[in-house]
Amino acid sequence: FYFSLRYKQHCTDFEVLPKERPILLPCRVKGCQCVSYEYVHINGSKAVSCQCKHTTTEHSETIGHQCKKCTHCTGYRSPFTCGCGQPGYPHVTLVETREERMAQGHPVGRAVPYAAMGGLTGYSSLVDGYLRLDPSVIGNACEQHTQ
Repeated sequence: FYFSLRYKQHCTDFEVLPKERPILLPCRVKGCQCVSYEYVHINGSKAVSCQCKHTTTEHSETIGHQCKKCTHCTGYRSPFTCGCGQPGYPHVTLVETREERMAQGHPVGRAVPYAAMGGLTGYSSLVDGYLRLDPSVIGNACEQHTQ
């Protein structure tokens, strides 16, 4: 097992939305010990290796993601740099409702036909948000970028 199991392998549909925050997406794979789905950056079709050079499959799926192959690694840390210019590892996978995001003034994407799409509404959904600059979020894009 490894902690970057696919989004669709986690519970994403709830009959009753959990009251606890953050909302966790528990794994549906028998025997997996991951607490919730976590996004792991990929390069093509492969997950990006940790700074210790080991893959996600060589790290524990439990909290902390300790390396199973070496002792100097303090937990999975990808050297991937996010589109925002910051390292990928300080980012977290946060699940919020549409209403919670709107109340905070954060953008929300178009409605998707089913949960397993993970928010994908088209090819532009695959591009980093700041590069998208299309009407796929509620509210207007920054005027300075659209004039």
